[in-house]
Amino acid sequence: MSKLRQSGFNPISLKLIDDHFNLGAEIPNNSVIITLDDGFEDNYLNALPILKKHNIPATIFLTTGYLGATNAWMTKRGFPERKMLNWEQIQEMSQHNIEFGAHTISHPRLPEIDNEAVSNEISISKQTIETTLGKRCNFFAYPFGLFSAENRNQVDRAGFSLACSTRSGFNTTDRDALTLHRIEVYGNDPWWKLQQKMTFGMNDASLFYPAKYYLSRFFNRLIS
Repeated sequence: MSKLRQSGFNPISLKLIDDHFNLGAEIPNNSVIITLDDGFEDNYLNALPILKKHNIPATIFLTTGYLGATNAWMTKRGFPERKMLNWEQIQEMSQHNIEFGAHTISHPRLPEIDNEAVSNEISISKQTIETTLGKRCNFFAYPFGLFSAENRNQVDRAGFSLACSTRSGFNTTDRDALTLHRIEVYGNDPWWKLQQKMTFGMNDASLFYPAKYYLSRFFNRLIS
């Protein structure tokens, strides 16, 4: 995390992005936002101490139906069992610059279930977070990054102001606030790969990509 600031990136909160869209708040250049999906317990055990140490805000999107239990929706597909956050941990994290958004109740593929079920997954997860934390929940993330145009509208009708997909790329003021793009980062990404992902707005990185990118731009300029 220290390398983010050393390399000229400015970690900001998702709320500042919300304020930018709705109130015209200024955003610093090279801004980045840390988001974590699902609500695993290691967000509390491993991520929180690092975020606190470097005074970096983050948003965690909670799959509310599994909190205090395990990631059963993943183990059914052969993934290892992992413990989820509980509400006591979430309450504590909310006192340390961590925001919480909704990620549905049961982590379904939204385009594959009926509209009533989608509406319940979206709205009830929002209500659960708001009731338990005593504050508004304005942010949503689509499970698996999957959504239809109608799913996007259902998120809007539920009262969310921002929603995140897993589509790669940069966000600008022209981006639909309910289909924000993100860059996937993994725990085993070395710094050069993370830096490349953030520089080029991509999920896949390789040692040869920058050379190919700049050579392509060079030859395009020669042709034009």
